[in-house]
Order: sequence, then C-alpha cells, then structure tokens
Amino acid sequence: MSPRRLRRLLLCLAALVLVSGGCASYSMQELRGSLASGDYGTSLEQLKADPDLSLPYLLEVGLVAHYAGEFDQSNAAFEIAEYIAEDLYTRHISREAAALLTSDTVRPYAGTRYERLLIHYYRALNYVYLGLPDDALVEVRRAGSLLRSYADADDKYEFAGAAFFAYFSGILYEWAGDWNDAYIAYRWAETGYVRYSDAYGVRPPGDIGHRLVRLARGLGFDDDAEKYVELYGEPPDVPDGWGEIVLFHESGYAPRKFAEDIILPILSGDEFVEREVWSFADTVVERRHITYEDAELEYLLRVALPSYASERPTLTRMDVGVADQSVSATRVEDLDRVMTDTFESEQGTVLLRTAARSLLKYLAYRRAKKKNAVAGWLVNAFNVASEVADTRSWQTLPCLISVARVPVPPGTHDVRMAFSDAGGRGRRTETLPGVTVAPGDTAFWNVRTFD
Repeated sequence: MSPRRLRRLLLCLAALVLVSGGCASYSMQELRGSLASGDYGTSLEQLKADPDLSLPYLLEVGLVAHYAGEFDQSNAAFEIAEYIAEDLYTRHISREAAALLTSDTVRPYAGTRYERLLIHYYRALNYVYLGLPDDALVEVRRAGSLLRSYADADDKYEFAGAAFFAYFSGILYEWAGDWNDAYIAYRWAETGYVRYSDAYGVRPPGDIGHRLVRLARGLGFDDDAEKYVELYGEPPDVPDGWGEIVLFHESGYAPRKFAEDIILPILSGDEFVEREVWSFADTVVERRHITYEDAELEYLLRVALPSYASERPTLTRMDVGVADQSVSATRVEDLDRVMTDTFESEQGTVLLRTAARSLLKYLAYRRAKKKNAVAGWLVNAFNVASEVADTRSWQTLPCLISVARVPVPPGTHDVRMAFSDAGGRGRRTETLPGVTVAPGDTAFWNVRTFD
C-alpha cells in the first residue's frame, strides 16, 4: 500500500473512531424502523453505538451517513470498506482452508462484486454534494477499473449491473463537460440495457438515445448520430442556457439473505477417501433431487446454504414536477434481480464447496465413531453446530433505482415528488424546496423510500 493511501485510511479510521460512542448494540429491525421514519440521524447513532471494523458494518455506516447528509463520514467508512474488500478479495488462503473444515463464516466477509461496485456510486454522489466534481469522476473511473478487473479474472464474466453504472458515469461525465467519455459511457450503457432488458425488465432509459445523438453530433460522429436518430428519433430542443435536475429514486430493500438447509444422500456401499472429496461431492450434489428408498441410504448429509428472499417495495414509481413540467422517473436498475441472478449463477460452486466441507466432517465423524461412540457423538455435535450458512450482506441497499431528468431554466426551483405503486395508488408526496440550478449546470439529488 502506498504511504499516501495508508495515511488516508488512518485519517478515515480516526474520523470514524472520534464520532463513535456508547456501548449499546443495534439490531437491523430497529435500524429499519428509524430509516423508515426518515430519521437518518438516529439511524446513524444506532450504528455508531456498536462500532466494529467488519465490512458489513462499514457498508451500513457509509450508506446511512450518506442519507444523513454526513458525506465526509460516509466517505470515511466507504474508504476503509473498499480497502478491506479489496484486500480480502485476493488473499486469506489460510482462512479459505479453515472455512472448508468449518463454515464460510470463518472467512472475513469480502463483499459481493455488486456491493463493491455500489461503494463507488455512493462515494461519487458524496463528492457531488460536497462540490468536488473531480473526485466524483475519480470514483467513476475506479468503478470502471473494478469492472474490467472482474472481466479479466473471468473470461466468461457477464455483469448486468454494469449497464446502470455506465449510465450513471455518462451523467457525471456529461455534467463535467467530458463529452467523449460521456459518449463512450452512454454507448456502453445502451448496449448493456438492450442485452439484459428481457432478463431484468429494465429497458434503456428513454433519454439515452437522445443523449447519444447530441453527443455524436458535438463530437463530429455524423454517421453515429444518424444511426441513433433512426433508432430513437430527434432529441427535443432545449433552450440555450437551461440546466437540468437529476433525481435518483432508491426504493425498498435489496433481497435479504437467509439460511437454507439441504439434505444430500450418501448411499450404502459408497466409499471415498479424503483425497477424493471433491469428485465425490460432485456425485452427491447430483443426487439432490433424487428420491431413494430407506434401505439404500447410509447417511443423510445436511448442508447449510445461503439463499436470497426478495423484498420488493410497494412505492416503485416517482413522478416529478418542476414549475409547469412533469416527468416520470425511469427505472435504471433492479438490484433484486441482478443480485439474485448473480448469486444463483455462483450457487453451484457454493453448493459444491459446502458439500465437500460436509463430507470431510462426515469422514471425521465416521473415524471417531469407529474408535469410540462418545467421540463420534461429540464430532457429530460439532459438525452440526459448525454448519452455518454465510448470510452476511449489505442489508440497507435499495431494491430498485429510478432516475428522473428534468430540463429547467436557470434559477431556484421547488421540486415536487409523488411516490406511488405502479398503478398510481398509495400516493405520497414530498417537496425539495429551493433547488438552485446555474445556467447550463446540473443539480443532483437522491431520495429513498422504504415501503
């Protein structure tokens, strides 16, 4: 690690320690209650009352501090979280070996690929609100580097969540006047949304084609501009000097992890030794959905696996009014579907590793039982107690992200927001007063609903 980054991490750690206090613990149920009431300050205090340096804790602090408007504290938590996730993602070989003998919870939680990516989304917004556009663009570029590292590590890697982040990057590059990078980002976003629209129900945002037309013309890419006009039509005229208000609506909660028990059969006559555990684990996993007669069974192997439970919100729609203009937000990300699909694509590997771990425990139990019945019972009791699924995650993430982009004349505006279900029912309204937009500039805001 460079001395500069070490110094920055130490400063972040000091900032978190100084603002933490108390000795009471928090529960996720209590935290959700204060979040739902919009009392983000209390939510942050609940977290600070029971501090630690685990990745899940730091991610929760980073996000809640962001909603509380404590952007420096949020960035401090995310800075440490990012370092921990990066470090854990590439090492801890000894803990990997220990996890094979006990459970995945022995390993420090390194975060999912998508959780690591969303750190940069919130850090970029923090810097936008702090008036540090260059730092916001650094986060965008670091996210792009992270996505490339995922692809380099796995030549079969496909990640639907990259479309949203490419679109978000395009918005920030365009705001910063970096037309070329904005154009590239929007092109990547359009490609990703088209590719995954059927699987995830998130289609290209309506404005993306018009942005591509304007940017292509501004960059002199006339053939590209003509192609996008054919696909999306001519962009609407925007008066010179007008700016834009960009509102992100984050709704609900990302899917919740829970433990699921699975029973795998070992048949009479099955023989294997420790060096064959992986191949035999594959055999046992293939039996998962096959029914056997009791006489065929030697042992029922219990394995504990993490699984996801969707918690899709009710208020999925946001309508925005500014002066005489009205815009409906467009869904740009479905974290529920992306996270669940990514998780399911990796579930085969998790199941195989878990089955191999349980088989090693079974061998230990069988050896102990041959020597002594009591020893066998003790080993089996340990095996049952240590078979725990890893259900750690970033629990306060939203389920859905939508965006509304409203062109406005320069000046100060009251922004009206109406939240409802897809059919317009359950309507709830909020107002952002006094949003100032300079000529040709962009004002950003992100809002969260939980129901």
